[in-house]
Amino acid sequence: MLFLGLSYLNATAQTADEYYTKAKNLELLQDDKAAIKEYSKAIKKEPKFEKAYIARAAVENRLKKYNDALIDFNNAIAINPKSFKSYFLRAKTKTIVKDYAGAVKDLDKSIEHNDKYSSAYNERAQVKLLLSDREGACEDLNKAASLGFPYSFDFIENKCE
Repeated sequence: MLFLGLSYLNATAQTADEYYTKAKNLELLQDDKAAIKEYSKAIKKEPKFEKAYIARAAVENRLKKYNDALIDFNNAIAINPKSFKSYFLRAKTKTIVKDYAGAVKDLDKSIEHNDKYSSAYNERAQVKLLLSDREGACEDLNKAASLGFPYSFDFIENKCE
């Protein structure tokens, strides 16, 4: 009898990866609140699960839970301080909450860790425009264009010298 009970528990136990996959599937079904719960279970099982923090933060952003998203991006960066993606995504959240100076710093770090990431240059250009730094924005847009970012050319033609 004890053997049957233990085997049942093992059969129902889920790994962090399984919770993560379930959360991704819930996102596809547009059940963001349930997805957050599953990401949280994955993180509880594996506290250094960087991808789960990033994914949960993305869902929190969709739900306009920006402070929670920032906390999750902070955790992802603490786990992997060289993650250009985490800095980039945190910058996008900081832009939403109008922390433009913080966004530029995060985009600087994103570029420091991956200087070929054209989206980071483009995003930094957009934030610099919000800070009235047209010259800096144009420099970043030119860099993004040189790296193949598809939408920079139109803006450069219209706004930059």
